[in-house]
Amino acid sequence: MSITYDFTIVADAIPGISLVLAQNEDAFSYLYEEMDMTILQNGCSPLDTDKVGDFINDAEWAHMACSYV
Repeated sequence: MSITYDFTIVADAIPGISLVLAQNEDAFSYLYEEMDMTILQNGCSPLDTDKVGDFINDAEWAHMACSYV
């Protein structure tokens, strides 16, 4: 049985910044509409590394799963 994640979070892509990548349309809508996050031209959203735990917790409340790499 495989797990399908809604988000992939790339840790410290830039020192102090992690990147959140939506893996499906619902996840993208969640980032843009509910979390009001900035979406870069390549489709990812920058997130302060200190706030990754809060993001994961909020995503879980929205019944979404995150892969943290």
